[in-house]
Amino acid sequence: MSRAALVLLLSLYVLFPGRALAEDDVITRVQDWFSNLGKPKPPPVEDLGARNTFTINPLALQHSQLGVEYERAFGKPLSLYVAPEFAYGRTPEAWTLSLAGTLGIRLFVLGNAPSGIYFGPEFSVVHQIRSENHVRRRGLGLGLGGTVGWTLVLFNRFTLAAGFSAQYRSVPDLEAEGGEALRVEIVPTPRLAFGVAF
Repeated sequence: MSRAALVLLLSLYVLFPGRALAEDDVITRVQDWFSNLGKPKPPPVEDLGARNTFTINPLALQHSQLGVEYERAFGKPLSLYVAPEFAYGRTPEAWTLSLAGTLGIRLFVLGNAPSGIYFGPEFSVVHQIRSENHVRRRGLGLGLGGTVGWTLVLFNRFTLAAGFSAQYRSVPDLEAEGGEALRVEIVPTPRLAFGVAF
């Protein structure tokens, strides 16, 4: 009789988690096994690595772009990036200032964002100011284009990227009389960038 009571007491001790001692590892494991019996296993948590990059593209300077870019990955196949632009020119008679920004989407066909082979659209807004003979003109332009390339993230810390983008931009021609004329330009930008990932 005492043996049956001991087995019953041990069974109750194992089956009711509130009665188990926290320091007893064997009893805790048995209780976990009983409590998880019949439950599906949780999916494994996948480490996607660095999700942000900050890069510098020296080749963009020849197209009056800063070449600085910030990219944020969302899931495996998608990332968004933003790149500011700045240009200033001055002559004895006039000066011109151009401020712009590009927002783009990268769709990764190979690899996990932000590392892999990608393509995607990009959109830009350009604000120009021109001052000549104390007369200031302003204009706003828009651009639409696309990009293709490859990004490599090393050790979740460093980024190397190569690619190409081209934009079709329509901006006001502030040098024309009246300032109403539009100037259409294609802005090609090769990309050979390096930076950090975090």
